[in-house]
Amino acid sequence: MKKIKEKYGPWALITGASSGIGEEFAKQLGKLGLNLILVARRKDQLDHIGKTIENQYSVRVKTIAVDLTQERFLDEIRKTTDSLTIGLLINNAGLWEMGDYLGITLEDELSMIELNIKTPAILTHHFAAKMMENKKGGIINVASMLGYLGVPYSTIYAATKAFELVKSEGLWYELKKEGVDVLSLNPGLTKTEMISKYDFSHMPMSPLRPEKVVVAGLKALGKKSQVIPGTMNKILGILSKHVMSRDMNTKMFGLLIGKTNSKLKKTISHL
Repeated sequence: MKKIKEKYGPWALITGASSGIGEEFAKQLGKLGLNLILVARRKDQLDHIGKTIENQYSVRVKTIAVDLTQERFLDEIRKTTDSLTIGLLINNAGLWEMGDYLGITLEDELSMIELNIKTPAILTHHFAAKMMENKKGGIINVASMLGYLGVPYSTIYAATKAFELVKSEGLWYELKKEGVDVLSLNPGLTKTEMISKYDFSHMPMSPLRPEKVVVAGLKALGKKSQVIPGTMNKILGILSKHVMSRDMNTKMFGLLIGKTNSKLKKTISHL
């Protein structure tokens, strides 16, 4: 952790930085001495987080308020980043819409694909090229434990995270020869705005705090291609890979996520 600034500085770019895991990455990287570029839609929240980190850790923070699902969003980011050396990219922004497959609109499905797959693909392609020129850098793709299997009622979301997981594994091997480390960070349930509208009280483990997720990601970067934060999540991951078949995993998550989906439908029906 102490060598993060030396290996991946001087600037880190974090998407989805206005709350949750993205905000926590900003805080921990600022504490480690990296200058930050915070990207999200909500300018007021970004500016508040940025000012707080600047005052606490005496680092430079730039904020970019942009919708990452819009065409040519990279042009907006490049206005700030082209003159800087970005040594660490955190692809954290994401969207999760839960529900029956046909209960989720096609528009929402495409938005998940856009933000969870296309946006990090564009950013990774752009910044990896610059990192390879410098022979150093790091990329963390925030995926999900759900990316390891088919998940009923979150079918498209899980598939987008599977894409990020597999992409990260391949790039981990390719880019390490160029001095660039790649990691797929695969959290389970985490206390963020993303899960706040869903009831997961029946789940066998409690949501992790974002701090633990970020610490696990920063410790694993440069050492492995993927990491699952949290002891219970790791155990579940081992059981899923080595004990249970893929069909058994899907049935188990169908029951667990299905309960959340049923609670969501009851809530909506009473509105």
